[in-house]
Amino acid sequence: MTLIKKIAEGIGKIAAEFGIFIQTCGTNGDFSKYGIHRSGCMTLEMLGKANNVEFRDLKHKGTREGCHCIESRDIGCYDSCLNGCKYCYANINPRKSAENFKLHDPNSPILLGDIRETDTIQQAVQKSFLKRVL
Repeated sequence: MTLIKKIAEGIGKIAAEFGIFIQTCGTNGDFSKYGIHRSGCMTLEMLGKANNVEFRDLKHKGTREGCHCIESRDIGCYDSCLNGCKYCYANINPRKSAENFKLHDPNSPILLGDIRETDTIQQAVQKSFLKRVL
């Protein structure tokens, strides 16, 4: 048994013992025999349930090899949110987040600060995936 399968088996046993639903993201591996479900960290189903909406059934390719998430645009900035979620990869330093948050200007078209001459602005087409609000 490979190391990755041993780890999956261990995680699956712990999840089963505590009634935790486990899913993968960023892999094409099948770990279902360990109780680990193939998914993505940001799927239309998850986003719909979380926001009480239904999305159109869309084919998508993910954002990288093995990714099962819906394509998205990141509008954030590292170390800028004050929510303090433990699982968040975007906030490493709470003190830096507080400092960056102070740079927010509600009249600016960008999240933090203002547009500078050295900034590059790239327009992107955004389409709604909504089917209906539940």
